[in-house]
Amino acid sequence: MTQIVVTLENGADSSLLRRMIENMKGVLKASIHSDSSSAKISETDEWLNRLHSIRKDIDSSVIDMDDERTRYIMSK
Repeated sequence: MTQIVVTLENGADSSLLRRMIENMKGVLKASIHSDSSSAKISETDEWLNRLHSIRKDIDSSVIDMDDERTRYIMSK
């Protein structure tokens, strides 16, 4: 069995789309799930983007690479 996940924009008529999909040949079942985690995902993406920008701003020339622990962390 194969599943297709579709994300609808705000204001889309999910009931109409579900009925249309149910009427297509080969479709066994169509269901609607409201998911508030999409907002959490975008917040997570923002947070990760901020972390990546911080990482880009770090000047590696000031890091003491003679320390064994620092070398280990920087290798990750």
